Amino acid sequence: MNKNHSPELINLEGWPFRVSKASQRSTPSKVLILLHGHLGNENVMWIFTKPLPDDYTILSPRAPQKMGPDQFSWHKIGLRWPDLNEYQDLFNQLLKRIEVWLEENEIQAKQFDLMGFSQGAVMAYAMAISHPEIIRRVAVIAGFIPNTWGEQIEDSNLKGKQFFIAHGTKDDIIPIRKAYRAQKWLENHGAQVNFCEAEIGHKLSAGCFNGLEDFFT
Repeated sequence: MNKNHSPELINLEGWPFRVSKASQRSTPSKVLILLHGHLGNENVMWIFTKPLPDDYTILSPRAPQKMGPDQFSWHKIGLRWPDLNEYQDLFNQLLKRIEVWLEENEIQAKQFDLMGFSQGAVMAYAMAISHPEIIRRVAVIAGFIPNTWGEQIEDSNLKGKQFFIAHGTKDDIIPIRKAYRAQKWLENHGAQVNFCEAEIGHKLSAGCFNGLEDFFT
């Protein structure tokens, strides 16, 4: 079980991160990137890491758009979700910083795992769809794949990629039908999906929380 409750605060080229190095090394190294939701920050996702094994190095970036005191977003909220290319640009900036930090800390990882909540879950989908070769496992909490991405993702190949989707049947921010749609799309493009649903709103249920341990072990 991951017992690091005081991840270190660092700054990578203007982006604050919380980071926690693995207390037990595995080969290859296991690296997890946490992606918070709209109005979140680099601190809010760590509760989800408690079931994870100790061989994970974990990085939690703060999204670049400041929305309020300690509130940040990956992008501004508008009538339409951003084009996939905008997420691609965000991902490239994020990955550049993470790769530098991993190299400085002599952590070798060719692939990454992702865990995203809400807007951060959309970000996780964008990463996995755009760069499946460097993504291993993806946990998506209360997320979806925007229809605006349309033809940009038709030829995506996610064969063998592992996804864990957790969603609430009473979610009135992102209705569960959108999660079902994402599940179908992922499976049609070769991914293996573990879907966990519960009678809750826009959050993670206790049962699905327990499922994260099995998924990342």
